[in-house]
Amino acid sequence: MFKNPRLALIIGILFIDSVVAGGVGPLLNKYTETLSGKQVWVMAGSALLLGAQLVTSPVLAAISNKIGRRPVLIGTSLMSLLASFFLLPVNVFGYLTNRGIEGTTNGMLSILRSAVVDTADDGDVVQQTGILGSVTALGAIFGPAVGGILIISLAQARYDAKPLVIMGIILAVVNVVLTFIFKETSTKEKQPIDPKELREKAFNALKIKTLWGQLADVEEKLKGFKALFIIQLLTVLSLGYYNYFIAYLIVGDLGLTYREASYFFIYYGLITLTVNLVFFQLIVKHINQRKVMIFAAIGGIGVMALYALSGKSITMLYFTGALDAVTAGLLTGLITGQISALTAKGGGSGQIFGDSQALGGVASFLTAVMTTILTALDPRAPFAFFALAMAVMAYRVATLPEESAVETRSENQK
Repeated sequence: MFKNPRLALIIGILFIDSVVAGGVGPLLNKYTETLSGKQVWVMAGSALLLGAQLVTSPVLAAISNKIGRRPVLIGTSLMSLLASFFLLPVNVFGYLTNRGIEGTTNGMLSILRSAVVDTADDGDVVQQTGILGSVTALGAIFGPAVGGILIISLAQARYDAKPLVIMGIILAVVNVVLTFIFKETSTKEKQPIDPKELREKAFNALKIKTLWGQLADVEEKLKGFKALFIIQLLTVLSLGYYNYFIAYLIVGDLGLTYREASYFFIYYGLITLTVNLVFFQLIVKHINQRKVMIFAAIGGIGVMALYALSGKSITMLYFTGALDAVTAGLLTGLITGQISALTAKGGGSGQIFGDSQALGGVASFLTAVMTTILTALDPRAPFAFFALAMAVMAYRVATLPEESAVETRSENQK
C-alpha cells in the first residue's frame, strides 16, 4: 500500500502514541468527577499538554538534527510510557501530571515528519506527510476509539478507568519496541549537543515575537512558506474540536453514556481514517488542492453548525461525523503535505519542523484556552470559534499570494 516501506512503521508509531495519549478519553471525567466544572478541568489538562509541547518541540527537533531521529524517538516513547503510569491513581493530580509529561513527548511528530522527508521519493512527500498529518490531527479521536473497543467488550471499563490505563501501558511498551526497531533516516554527521543552545530554543519557544522572526527567516529561504504556515495555524484553531469532543458528547446536550460515546468514536475514527487513506494514496495528486481546501473549510463551517445544533439527536451526530470526514477531516493532511513538500526543497530540516510545531503549539494552547472559556458560557459556544477560524482559513486560501499558491499544485511539489 505504501511506496515508502518505512512509512507503515512511522504511521504505526504515531498511531500507537496517539492511542496511548488519548485512550482513556471516554473516562476522563472520572479523574475530575469530585470537582466542580468538570469540562474546565479536562480542557485545563489539554492546555497543560500543549504548553509542554510548545517548549519541548523545538528542543527535540534540534537534538534530532545533531544526533539523529532514532535516539529522540526512543526517548519520547519511554517518556510516554512513564506518563501512562501516572493515570493509575484516578485523581486530578495523576491526570494533570500525565498531561504535562505527555506534552514533552509531542515533539515526536516533527521528528517523524523529518524521517518521512528523509526517505520519501520526489513527488511523494505530500502523499506521505499528508497521511502523517491526518493521523496526528485525529490522535484525539483514535485514542477514545480504541479505548471504546475495550469499554464495549469489558463491563468494568465502562465505569473504571484502570483497564484503559493498563491497555495504554501495554501499547506504550509496544511503541518502545517499535522505536528500537526503527532505523535511522538522517544521513547527517552527528554533532555534539550544546546545552546552551537547547536552553535558548526552549526559552525562545515562549517568545512569540522570536518565533515569528524565525518564520520570517524561513520565508527568506523558502518563498511562499509563511503564507502556507499561517493557513496551518488556522487549521490548528479550526480543528480544536477534536480535543473538545469528549467533554461535549458526554457532558453536553447529547449526554452520551461512555458506551455510546465509544461507539461514535470508533465509527468516526474509522470513517475519517479510511477517507484520508484513500484521498492521499489515490486522489491528492490528481486534483486542485487549493480548491479542495476552500471547499473543505467552507463545508467545515456547516459541520460546526450541525454539531452545535444537533441537540439530543444521535442520528444527526453520526450524519455530521460522516460529512466531517469528507470536509474538515482533510484539512490537516493537505496543509501538512504542502508545507512538508516545500520544506523538503530546502533540505527537510528537522529544525524547521520543530520551530513550526512550536508556533503550532501556541495556536493549540490558544485554542484550548478559548475552548475552556467558551465552554464555561455554553457547551455549544466553542463551535462558533472553530467555524470562525475555518471561515478565515477559507479566505486566506482563496487569496494566497502566487509564490505560495504554486506550492499547492502537485506538479510543483517535491
